[in-house]
Amino acid sequence: MDTTTAGAPGTPYWAQLGSPDPQSAAAFYGALFGWAFTEDPARGPGHLTARLRGLPVAVLGPVGDLPRPGWTACFTVDDTDKAAASVVAAGGSVLARAPYRTDAGGGEDLYADPSGAHFAVREPDARQAPSAAAGPGGFALAELITDDVDASAAFYGALFGWTAGDPAGPLGRREWRLDGTAVSLLLPRPAAMPREIPPYWDAHFTVTDVSAATARATSAGGTLLMPSTDIGSGSIAVLLDPTGAVFTLVEPR
Repeated sequence: MDTTTAGAPGTPYWAQLGSPDPQSAAAFYGALFGWAFTEDPARGPGHLTARLRGLPVAVLGPVGDLPRPGWTACFTVDDTDKAAASVVAAGGSVLARAPYRTDAGGGEDLYADPSGAHFAVREPDARQAPSAAAGPGGFALAELITDDVDASAAFYGALFGWTAGDPAGPLGRREWRLDGTAVSLLLPRPAAMPREIPPYWDAHFTVTDVSAATARATSAGGTLLMPSTDIGSGSIAVLLDPTGAVFTLVEPR
């Protein structure tokens, strides 16, 4: 699923990392994915844009307004002001509105859904669209891990027009679809996931060989949380980066 294309409203745009040490995180992900980094002064001190094959693929920066360190999935909307009103009307909360805008959009607004899972939205910006950063090392998709599938489906359905498919596989994973196209995933909390971990959006990144990528990650200081596991459409592994952020590697079948 190519979710790096900045297209219709409600589609994933990219992922953003809030880290206590963005420079250390950049060294880790650079070694893992081959990302190069440029400073992004419009966002403030310490922010970096990750580039893959010369194109933007992710943003790294301080934790800032996030409730905790970690990756944040960012989705495209037509109008961020209308999106803010829709989030509140659907029971979510505003964490931060972007202090800057560009003529072509730009600037991410940060929200929490009713369960507390944080996510971002932005208007499309053709000058930064990471559509060609798909493939190995690129942002593959986002998956919400939730304690209440029905409430999550209702919230994001109202906000983005998504519909949740039928549960599949031993964990009951569902596809979120927009106009018939899969855009994200929805996963009930797995039994092995500690209860103290709150619901969250997990960022998945594409690799060609999940076992080899896991070895690179652990040798660069990452921690393996779940070894390579077949999920039907491919294999995934879940890791913790050296600064405390969870992420997932996915090798599509």
